[in-house]
Amino acid sequence: MDVEAFLVRVEALERLGPFAFFSRDFYRLKKIVEVDGEVLKSEFAEAKAAGRPVDFCPPEKGKPRVSPNEYLAALRAVPAEQRRATTTKDVLKSVLERKYPCG
Repeated sequence: MDVEAFLVRVEALERLGPFAFFSRDFYRLKKIVEVDGEVLKSEFAEAKAAGRPVDFCPPEKGKPRVSPNEYLAALRAVPAEQRRATTTKDVLKSVLERKYPCG
């Protein structure tokens, strides 16, 4: 999903306040982030197994964690003119690269 569409939905949910948890859209957006994470995890494992360089190095134990606020801040940091051309997966990857650099 592109960042623009994602943020439009997020802003609509934020207006609902605590009632956002009762919205199906909340769970749809959560699923998008989860799928992006799984795809990045798979790409990481494939690159590592093939001996190719990896873009981030998550901790060996436990799952890499990105807080919702950290992720939303990264989404909002994407310049408005680039939001339609940038995917939520691209943003999550950039957060992981900053949070879990290799080396």
